[in-house]
Amino acid sequence: MKKSWYEIYINEIEEKGSISNYVNDKIKTKKNLIELIKKYSPNKKIIEAGSGTGVLSTYLASIGFNSLAIDIDKDILKLSKNIANQYGAKNKPKFKIDSILDLKYNKEEFDVSFSNGVLEHFTDKEIITTLKKQMEIAKVVIVGIPTKYFDDVEAMYGDERFLEIRFWREIITKSGGKIIEEKSCHYLTKIKILFNFKKYFRPFPYRIFVIKKK
Repeated sequence: MKKSWYEIYINEIEEKGSISNYVNDKIKTKKNLIELIKKYSPNKKIIEAGSGTGVLSTYLASIGFNSLAIDIDKDILKLSKNIANQYGAKNKPKFKIDSILDLKYNKEEFDVSFSNGVLEHFTDKEIITTLKKQMEIAKVVIVGIPTKYFDDVEAMYGDERFLEIRFWREIITKSGGKIIEEKSCHYLTKIKILFNFKKYFRPFPYRIFVIKKK
């Protein structure tokens, strides 16, 4: 039987030993994404579109960002609130049940709308829809996407599409966006990368796109 996102995240947290370890690991491996969000958020007003456990929003809120984390899954939002509370920072993100396909916020209300490991679960049409909506409500959209570094059997949920980087460039263009910055990032240590022989000639696991409306 297919696991729910809630079960997947609970298993991840258990594997790390504690919520604190889980959060610290995510912050470490998402360093490039975090730095880009900081770079493009002069007013520190951000929205995480498809927040999952909300770790990035929780961390960014803890260092002074006005962060709204949205997800359509109420069980996941309950978990993310618990993670934020246990993280213990005075400033916490706001959490809201909302769909990334139907974002009703003011024009450029946010500096940055961001997501990580979200868009690959959607169809081409849905990706274009949410990118268009995010480019309306935020000055900059930042998305982290898993690449063809991964094999299909490595999918967490089962509906992920591990696509060529050129596909993402094309669909961003179709959505009316232009890429102003790109970065690749890895989640393994340099030693583990060195000994991962089977994937030497593959792209890095994640590609980050910084997007503005044309």
